[in-house]
Amino acid sequence: MRRTVFALAGMALLGAFFGFASVETLATPAGWITAAVRTVITVAVLAVFFLLLPRWFNLPARIFLAMLSGALAGWLFKRTGAESFAIDYLNIFGALFILLLKLVVTPLIFVSILCGVSGIGDPRKLGSVGFKAIAYYLGTTSVAVLIGLLCVSAIRPGAGRSDLQSAAGAAPAGVESVQARPSLGRVIQDEALPTIIDNPIMAGRNPLTIIFLAILLGASLAALGARAQPALDVFRVLDKALIQLVMWVMQLAPIGVFTLMSKAIAELGVDYILSLAWYCLTVVTGLGLHFAFLVGIVLPVAARVSPVRFLRGFAPAIGLSFSTSSSSATLPVTIDCTTRRIGADENVANFMLPIGATVNMDGTALYQAVAVLFIAQVLNKDLTLAQQFCVFLAAIMVSIGTAGIPGGSIALMPLVLKQAGIGAEAIGIVIGVDRFLDMCRTVVNITGDSVGAIVVSRSEGAVIQPHAVEEQAPHG
Repeated sequence: MRRTVFALAGMALLGAFFGFASVETLATPAGWITAAVRTVITVAVLAVFFLLLPRWFNLPARIFLAMLSGALAGWLFKRTGAESFAIDYLNIFGALFILLLKLVVTPLIFVSILCGVSGIGDPRKLGSVGFKAIAYYLGTTSVAVLIGLLCVSAIRPGAGRSDLQSAAGAAPAGVESVQARPSLGRVIQDEALPTIIDNPIMAGRNPLTIIFLAILLGASLAALGARAQPALDVFRVLDKALIQLVMWVMQLAPIGVFTLMSKAIAELGVDYILSLAWYCLTVVTGLGLHFAFLVGIVLPVAARVSPVRFLRGFAPAIGLSFSTSSSSATLPVTIDCTTRRIGADENVANFMLPIGATVNMDGTALYQAVAVLFIAQVLNKDLTLAQQFCVFLAAIMVSIGTAGIPGGSIALMPLVLKQAGIGAEAIGIVIGVDRFLDMCRTVVNITGDSVGAIVVSRSEGAVIQPHAVEEQAPHG
């Protein structure tokens, strides 16, 4: 009882800070009323996600409920003109959640790959796993691009949409211009929190460099045999410690997902998404078909794992990836779901998943192909078969180099547009709904990684069984 009272007192103080700091002026009664309402909203959100929902629902269910309620809240904030409160203040929880996850991503990539390589041990087996991983990555990415090209050619969402040409090179409708003077909430999100929560280990390094070093060091430790056992024991304990840290951070997942979803909907608004509905439908259809291909065909045929069992075990990672739009931030949860909840071989998963989060992005490759052909249709530009083949190859190569962060694929889209003879300024046609589609394609990205780890584990003789009983819903 005493703990609950202290928790409510802390929530009230935090709610008062959010409510009053988000109001431009308190000189009028309307300002005080607005501050009071926002204080109550903040306290209610904190109480629901930290006190009420944990008593009745397990973590995956809470994340799912957070996604739905966050979308509804974002729509309400947009309709009432309070989107700045959702974006600048409530989203502090979302920014904190992502920063904490990213804090462990770099060391987790290094330690996981090192442990995976050293655990595989035999160089011939390591070569076998590596060859299968590369073959799987290239194969599924090629299928994803082909699905995207077929969908956009069949649906033709850009045909007759010359009205969108004016968006090329312009800021998307519904997206506000950057404020000259950021609010206190934006300062906290963009400056204060990143300054405090920053990974000092290999910060700013290219993930491929970290992966290369981890593979070499893991292989050398495996070659040393018994002499390397003390060092390997340290790295394995460190791996478990990082996973435990992730489990602690995941307690913030529901409120983080809620605020990230509400921010995304409040920023874009439903109306602008509807103006590009056919384009969004084309991308989502392609992503859905590829997701069905991975889970409904590749998984049961190559790994003999039922889709229902996979979806039940992988649900937390799917929910988190959809809300964060980051395969890198989701990586710790992807590893946990793939190994502990589904039962893939830990060495294979620790080797493949960090690499996959960097170089295997089926959803991104599909999206690049659809987006470029959609833009070409809007601009009334007919692509030759040779140009479409160049787009096919460029989409595959760009997906390998795309950073696993929100919006990472947009930065490399000009390279694919160039193959179609289109300038980079045409990105303005689709950039307004990129955040929503980024959420969708990230789900496909991490699903492809997990399915690959399970398939290769099975091919190496592993028995795919959960390593622990799935979390049960707590009872009040």
